Amino acid sequence: MKATIDFDDALYRRLKVEAARRGRTVRDLVADAVRHALDAPQDSQPDARDASRPDVWRPQWFASLDQYARTVDKHDSAAIRESVDRGRMAE
Repeated sequence: MKATIDFDDALYRRLKVEAARRGRTVRDLVADAVRHALDAPQDSQPDARDASRPDVWRPQWFASLDQYARTVDKHDSAAIRESVDRGRMAE
């Protein structure tokens, strides 16, 4: 079955990059994500927006910056740019 899903541009770019990195298609990656979401027990799915919980999902690339990631609520491009700008002003 075919379905149309509207993604915002930034999310779709991330999806395409991740699919390419894994050597997979966007279709396969989305299907795997949907299977994972449907197969996971309901109470084990953390809310990605709840930054106060240490077990909350974080973007994979935050692993190397974990000490900083735990203090951040927003992970979108605008928030990252603001953080970088603040760092540049401190120099």
